[in-house]
Amino acid sequence: MPGLLPQTRHRCVGVEISQQAIKLVELSRSRGRFKLKAYAVAPLPAGLMDNQTGAEAKSVVAVLLRALEKAQVLARDAIIAVPDGEVISKTLEVEAGLSEVELELHVRLEAEQYIPCALDDMALDFEVQGHLPGNPGLVSVLFVACRQEVLEWHRSILTSAGLTPRVVAVQAHALARGVQAMSAGLALDAAVAVLDLAPHASVLSIVRQDEVIYSRELLAGQATAAEQVFKTTIVEYLERELELFAESGVDGLVGMIVLAGEAAADPGLVQWVESRLGMPTCIANPFALMDLDPALAPEALHCDAPVLLTACGLALRGFD
Repeated sequence: MPGLLPQTRHRCVGVEISQQAIKLVELSRSRGRFKLKAYAVAPLPAGLMDNQTGAEAKSVVAVLLRALEKAQVLARDAIIAVPDGEVISKTLEVEAGLSEVELELHVRLEAEQYIPCALDDMALDFEVQGHLPGNPGLVSVLFVACRQEVLEWHRSILTSAGLTPRVVAVQAHALARGVQAMSAGLALDAAVAVLDLAPHASVLSIVRQDEVIYSRELLAGQATAAEQVFKTTIVEYLERELELFAESGVDGLVGMIVLAGEAAADPGLVQWVESRLGMPTCIANPFALMDLDPALAPEALHCDAPVLLTACGLALRGFD
């Protein structure tokens, strides 16, 4: 008798480790709907993550344990991201119809062209993304690789905190998932420009569907800038970078700007950017279409949501 028995609820926690903080998001899913169960942002000691995988794991684990306890996270299945700078990623065009063994061999042979060290020292994975438009004889295959020691460092952080690593994802892919979650209700066919306003550096990512197709870093952060100077700088940066993207030859028309990171909630910033660039602009909130646990404070979440875009994307990855 449908509807009389409780539905199985699955929980996952996404863990993002940046240079400044650990950000985690716990989601559950029931009857096809996602629910934000808990989240936390826990600062890391200054200088600890200058060389991320060179940092002492137990120091990072201690911060993660405090964050898990503070948020009262119940999920044990965890997804963590490897930073984009630690990953080699390439899309290959491969003959359709290959067996799994043949495809793996082909990818490994192709990967040798792009990886500057022995494949035995690298963790390699790939995913068939579908047939090429107009050429059913070829499929698009995405492969990603990172050093084994980087992969193991991230896994050890989770296991030492009592979590079970289900997926080690790529940071850019997680960001794209977070954007996809919030843009599902916007009916956008165009790409989305995401500006992550971190304290010491801002990063512009152009996301189309579920893929980051363009990324640029601005080294000048907002930490010491006066408010008006900061707003003017952001607009000038966005205008220049969007022009560079248009000239890059990458196929994609930007239809919206999303402001993420700590400074995204700056009063009036959305209106300032929108009025100067003439493009719809909003603050990142990947939880806008989700249910919220009653224990969460909406006012606090409104301020914290812009920094949780990637962590949310990681948690969503656990439900695939």
